[in-house]
Amino acid sequence: MNRILVVIAVLAVLCSNAYAASRINPKDGSVMITIAAGKFIMGSNVGFAYEKPVHAVYLDTYQIGKYEVTVAQYRKFCKATGKKMPKAPEWGWKDNHPIVNVTWDDAAAYCKWAGGRLPTEAEWEKAARGTDGRTYPWGNKWDKNKCANGYLSLASTASVGSCPAGASPYGCMDMAGNVSEWCADWFDANYYKASPSRNPKGPSRGGYRVLRGGSWLSYVDDYYRSASRTSLGPHSGLDNSGFRLAR
Repeated sequence: MNRILVVIAVLAVLCSNAYAASRINPKDGSVMITIAAGKFIMGSNVGFAYEKPVHAVYLDTYQIGKYEVTVAQYRKFCKATGKKMPKAPEWGWKDNHPIVNVTWDDAAAYCKWAGGRLPTEAEWEKAARGTDGRTYPWGNKWDKNKCANGYLSLASTASVGSCPAGASPYGCMDMAGNVSEWCADWFDANYYKASPSRNPKGPSRGGYRVLRGGSWLSYVDDYYRSASRTSLGPHSGLDNSGFRLAR
């Protein structure tokens, strides 16, 4: 009898933690995953020069979308605000695919409307790789079957969450592949050399914004590493770039 009570108590705690770990954002329906406060290892000493040096970063608790913002969600935003949809990609709009062809300003405006913001570069990386310094969201070995990527000869983006085996340690989907994702930060190749160790938010100014995560078009597995960084002008939108919500 005592063993049964112990099992019930453990299950109750697990269920409670699972409930607390995520919530539905009421404005746009995004599933938001809570990332607990603490340190993680950011950057890579084996990647590109602008990923160095490896450094420990402390982040306060935050929430980030389990999935990339979809076409259906962005259409709802446009209807509510009177904003026009961006130019459709060659494959047309598919409701459960990530929105593409959005500028940084478009993404930031959506997040504000939804009651949140874009994730910082540090928040994005922690959500993608966890606290054990892994190379990819799923582990340390490249596997083309765990994300929507160029090696699969795809003709378009994929439905969000269609590669569950590639989930991050926190359960975030598509943090490698599908679309590269806008982050809040300005890009600076030398920023890591002087970035603060608590809640870094990137440079105060710049000419390009950070993109993370690789995309369905990339043919270089290095681009799918969680520490990999790239950039794009904030007024540009591509058919392989999108974003996710943070709070």
